[in-house]
Amino acid sequence: MTTNIKNALLEIGTEEIPSSYIEPALKQIEDAAIKAFSAAGLKYDSIKTYATPRRLALIINNLAEKSEDRNEEILGPSMKAAKDDSGNFTQAATGFASRNGVKPEKLITKTTEKGEYLCFIRHIKGEKTEKLLASIFPGIIKSISFPKTMVWDSSGFRFARPVRNIIALYGKKIIKFQIADVKSSNWTIGLHTTDKSKIKIDLPEKYLLKLKNKSVIVDQNERKEEIRKSIDAVVKSVGSVISDEELIDEVNYLVEYPVAVLCTFDKKYLGLPQEVLTVCMKKSQKCFAVNDKNGTFSNYFIGIKNGVSKYQEVAREGYEKVVVARLADAEFFYHNDLKKGLEANVEKLKGVVFHKEIGTIYEKIERIRQIASFFNKEFAMNIDDAELAKAVLLSKADLVSEMVFEYPELQGVMGKIYAQKLGETSDVAQAMEQHYWPLSAGGRLPDNRIAFIISLADKIDTLAANFSIGLEPSGSADPYGLRRAAIGFIRMITEKLPKQDLAKAVEKAFEYMPEHVKNNPKFKQAREKLASFFWQRIESILGSEGYAADEVKAVINASKSGKTQILGALRPKLDALKSARQKSDFAAIAEAFKRINNIVNQAKKQNIAIPENVNEQLLSDESEKALYVSAKKTKAEVEGYVSKDEYGKVFDDVLEIKPAIDNFFEKVMVMAEDENVKKNRMALLNYIREIFVSFVDFSALQ
Repeated sequence: MTTNIKNALLEIGTEEIPSSYIEPALKQIEDAAIKAFSAAGLKYDSIKTYATPRRLALIINNLAEKSEDRNEEILGPSMKAAKDDSGNFTQAATGFASRNGVKPEKLITKTTEKGEYLCFIRHIKGEKTEKLLASIFPGIIKSISFPKTMVWDSSGFRFARPVRNIIALYGKKIIKFQIADVKSSNWTIGLHTTDKSKIKIDLPEKYLLKLKNKSVIVDQNERKEEIRKSIDAVVKSVGSVISDEELIDEVNYLVEYPVAVLCTFDKKYLGLPQEVLTVCMKKSQKCFAVNDKNGTFSNYFIGIKNGVSKYQEVAREGYEKVVVARLADAEFFYHNDLKKGLEANVEKLKGVVFHKEIGTIYEKIERIRQIASFFNKEFAMNIDDAELAKAVLLSKADLVSEMVFEYPELQGVMGKIYAQKLGETSDVAQAMEQHYWPLSAGGRLPDNRIAFIISLADKIDTLAANFSIGLEPSGSADPYGLRRAAIGFIRMITEKLPKQDLAKAVEKAFEYMPEHVKNNPKFKQAREKLASFFWQRIESILGSEGYAADEVKAVINASKSGKTQILGALRPKLDALKSARQKSDFAAIAEAFKRINNIVNQAKKQNIAIPENVNEQLLSDESEKALYVSAKKTKAEVEGYVSKDEYGKVFDDVLEIKPAIDNFFEKVMVMAEDENVKKNRMALLNYIREIFVSFVDFSALQ
């Protein structure tokens, strides 16, 4: 391997890419590069990706100038197919050898999980890096996928936006290739708003600094910090910016050189709710709201200009003109909505379709009312029925307000504000906003009791309704937000109602489906599919918390098989299982129970009718009598421990019953010649199995 080490650079210069496309594209570029360099046998120190709205860049540090020599194993036919009964090579073997340019005798035998195979080892000599990059770089570009793409030349190549230049360098050398109508080169373009001249890049390591000197900060992390510094610099004289990390992330991919501009709007608009003011500025011009020095929401705001301070006054006037126009519209919507009131909007929901195969939002509200009423009693929430019904009725009323029509992100928020202004109770107002919570997988749960019940009812109705007509998520696609609804529902039950039964909650939601939905052929399997969907989400949540996969599977399998499905017990059971597995004899215990499971399951597969109860009169051997006595004692103790959530003690009982199980298997033949004795012994094993079957599935443990 030569010691001549250089850096490599790939820049894809484009027209402005949507900000939401950029982070996923960078991840794809990095993954594709790692995969390509590994496949080519190219060594490097590190890979870095960078992006602005107009360029996606990849820098590979210390990339060797030649790939490593390596061996590639090529599997041929199995040895069974490679030789005949006389030990001679078959046509399959000679053909495989011929394709690889050797005689069959030169092939080796490779042992795999599937058996022995003929194998040819190809020695591949290393190639020059610049030659490999000529295919790796265009391959990376072509591998990037976007939600939407476009074509701009006759080649038909698709990308998020037209590609205008490509830098492809290895050291000083240009790696030559063409994508669409663009040939690779060593030049790029500076900040498009001020400097459209070509910038020559001599070496990859000079790329970032050379562009920074031309008012382009390519490093997105450095650019984000520059946004913060620039904001702090202009706001300190009037107050402080209201933190909005989501907006900073978005603005970061809207500019190449951020410069903050302090702006104002007429103080008369401060009469509008703060949430309205903030969203107007954020949505119209991606501007940041500002508090004054007393911490009070002010009429200042900050825009982020793309480029140095030149023409800053013009930029300020532009921001202010657009924002004030939006605020004037919002003021009109706000007062109009208040004049109409919320109850008038409820009637309009009869004309708003939730889903064409399910019905309207108004019909959904009625189902939510029924489910919420059931939950109120089932969960002993003791909420006033009339107030709960009123909160449900108004819960979606702001969806047809003028403000939410213009700014959908204010759904729920405007409901709360309008309810407060129109004299509804605090609980009803809070429920209008919080019943949408949590807004993300880790988002805040409703802290208002009425909102909590409505949120549960709303989410389970959405899930049941969609599954009833076959609209379940597939792959990464989830257009109806069902994964988010399921995770929210699971978190709310687990964290706030840990003793409640998931199965009962799921079952109740399907009862209130309209008749035409119940008549849908997919309705029959909907309950089972939704339950499975829930358990998949639960398994994923627990796995993300660091629990071992086989332990999660063991506890979930047991919970799914139980008559009640108490989510709040899952983590304590997992903790108890994890602790029990630290004991030296636990593996032997697990094997004993796996043996019991196997015997019982095999009997069921063979349609052997296992009696429900053990007949003590048929217990002849002292070992099976002792086992039955021990099992009855264990069953009573386990039921007591589970009722008190003392899950660790359950595993202590598992340890205690093991000697009796071992003695039974040592002294007794389960498959006795006497049919009644055989079935009775199976009934005994099944009795032991049932003690723990709803607690842990030993067969899932690795």
